[in-house]
Amino acid sequence: MLTFPRHLIAPQPGDNVIVMKTKANEKYTCILPESAETLEEELRKNYDGPSPDALISGLFEQNSCSYRIESYWTYELCHGRYLRQYHEDKELSTKKPQVQEYFLGYFGHYRPSKGQDLTKVLKEKLQPQQIKTKRVDDIELPYYEVNMTEGTECDLSKTPRQVRILYICQPDGRGEIYELKETSTCEYEVLVLTSVLCANPKFKPKNPPVSKIACHAMAGSPTRPKDLDHEFQIHPNAKAYTVRISPNEEEEEEEEEEEETTPDSQPSKKEPPPHKPVDTTLSSTTDNQVLRDFLSGDHCLQGGTGWWKHEFCFGKYARQFHDDPEGRTVIYLGQWNELKHLQWVSKNPSKMPKDKGKRKSLSLLFTDGDECEVTGKRRLAEVRLKCVEKTLAPHSVSIYLIEPKTCEYIMGIESPLFCSILDRADEYGIIKDTKV
Repeated sequence: MLTFPRHLIAPQPGDNVIVMKTKANEKYTCILPESAETLEEELRKNYDGPSPDALISGLFEQNSCSYRIESYWTYELCHGRYLRQYHEDKELSTKKPQVQEYFLGYFGHYRPSKGQDLTKVLKEKLQPQQIKTKRVDDIELPYYEVNMTEGTECDLSKTPRQVRILYICQPDGRGEIYELKETSTCEYEVLVLTSVLCANPKFKPKNPPVSKIACHAMAGSPTRPKDLDHEFQIHPNAKAYTVRISPNEEEEEEEEEEEETTPDSQPSKKEPPPHKPVDTTLSSTTDNQVLRDFLSGDHCLQGGTGWWKHEFCFGKYARQFHDDPEGRTVIYLGQWNELKHLQWVSKNPSKMPKDKGKRKSLSLLFTDGDECEVTGKRRLAEVRLKCVEKTLAPHSVSIYLIEPKTCEYIMGIESPLFCSILDRADEYGIIKDTKV
């Protein structure tokens, strides 16, 4: 954007000052702004906050895990501990399904054990490193690398599996696995989104700011050009090039104009438009991926902090499970049956969703769960999907389970992810449009 300050002493031509003139011979001296690279470098130099090691340690000390669910394998990344891939037999007739698993790597050369001092391990294993970048979706993203080694032996190479975990700054990141690939036989690379690194400007994606070019009228020229649609030419320069300026002084960005071609003329040559700010947000892609997998039943939501953990697979089942050294114990609270849900809603009109545009939640009935030892009947569960607005944590999911009657449950699941799908449901609360 070009501006024309008034009542200022005109600058003298130099390294960052150029002379420009319009086709009407109006002359101006213009000051070029400081480059984006220089501004970013100043921010890096002036940063005196926690080191990258200290920032990533904050994530590791939370003892949190992230999951990525694919068509066959599920990947479990427990930050600062290990990365595991596994497949679980989910036959409803099996209460203790067999689990096929491989550890792709452990943090450092150790296997986690009870009572181990994680803080001490972090100090020993996290070493200062040079910040590198990786290009993702046409954005240069700085990352913090963590190597996990000594995984399960590879059948092909007969060596332990290993993985590179690349943590990148994402303001609303909560440790999601954005990308996972096998770079070579039994060697992997994982891209993880986290907000903890964003406190350090060195980890922020490059996003050139929009800068102003201040121009001052030279002797004999008006303060502002008479016709702002004219093009400026930079002089002295044998190979002059042109810059189009906006007719609105307050406009921050000029619109890109299409070249007009006539049979008797060649297309006019224009300087490429100013670089627009790069969109450094990956959350929309993550949201779509999570929703797509959730609605297809491939991404099951899990929660719970006590003895029993809860799991909900959309269009499939609601269940609870407990893991111990002998395996997993599973109790199915209910399975999806559209006909029985319709019968339930017809008998309970209060369970029907509100009009579109006013919905905050949906209720779905899951029946024919495992037999209840007390009542001798099949368990059933009402699953309530609720939209909650949390702009700081758009991927968060909260799950709770209550038992108002013996072996009859209410499973509440709250997340900002549901806000975009509630209006897809019909008058009975059934979502049939599962495309994202």
